[in-house]
Amino acid sequence: MRLLNTKAVFAACAAIALCGAAGTTVEQVGHTRAAIVLPDDQPIGSVILIPGGTTLQSIDPDGAPGNKGNFVMRIRGAFTRAGYAVAYVADPGDLGPLIRRMRSVARPVFFLATSNGTGVAAANAARLGSDGPDGIILTSTVTGRGRISQPVTAAYAAKITVPVLFVHNRNDGCSVSPPSGIAALIAGFPKGTDVTRIDVTSPVTGNDPCEPYSAHGYDGIETDVTAQILAWMHAHGAQGTR
Repeated sequence: MRLLNTKAVFAACAAIALCGAAGTTVEQVGHTRAAIVLPDDQPIGSVILIPGGTTLQSIDPDGAPGNKGNFVMRIRGAFTRAGYAVAYVADPGDLGPLIRRMRSVARPVFFLATSNGTGVAAANAARLGSDGPDGIILTSTVTGRGRISQPVTAAYAAKITVPVLFVHNRNDGCSVSPPSGIAALIAGFPKGTDVTRIDVTSPVTGNDPCEPYSAHGYDGIETDVTAQILAWMHAHGAQGTR
């Protein structure tokens, strides 16, 4: 495992605007409705966003997501401004068709998931194998069992060989995503897998520690966390591309 130097992020990301993007199209991809957002110039890669909660969301005809308060949906505009094509779906249960669609747009294709979405991301990557994503970013990873939790399991980790980034808030108070749960999970990846961990700290905010506007959802430090994610993505842009 490598620890990312948090000072080695792009200074230009410090002023990231977090929401909104032009050039959105909505289409049926596989079994689900998908929104695809293109940057102004030729994309340098693609990012598939997987929110937390139920991981399901509505998508308006203009591409507006129903779960826009979720962490990964709040920061979606930062990725198009950084040059990536962005996609998100109503139901992320089977992301194989969307990966194929986004490979036709720009490679490499990354998953960016948060909270319950991390289990969905890991399950898809483990099941799809060589047809899966080229890199995975897991934020506020769920490792514990709860009423609706969808944890990342050791069985999933054992089948993932593409680069993986874990981001976690030291003050995350959600019972199903304790910071202490990450180390054992990281140890379960196949030998030689490129795994990086970033730990951040923010004030404890919000009434529900598992909701998006809390430490669990990086409330107040979205810009810094996004910058570090983008730095890792840029560093891994040529790795694992199929």
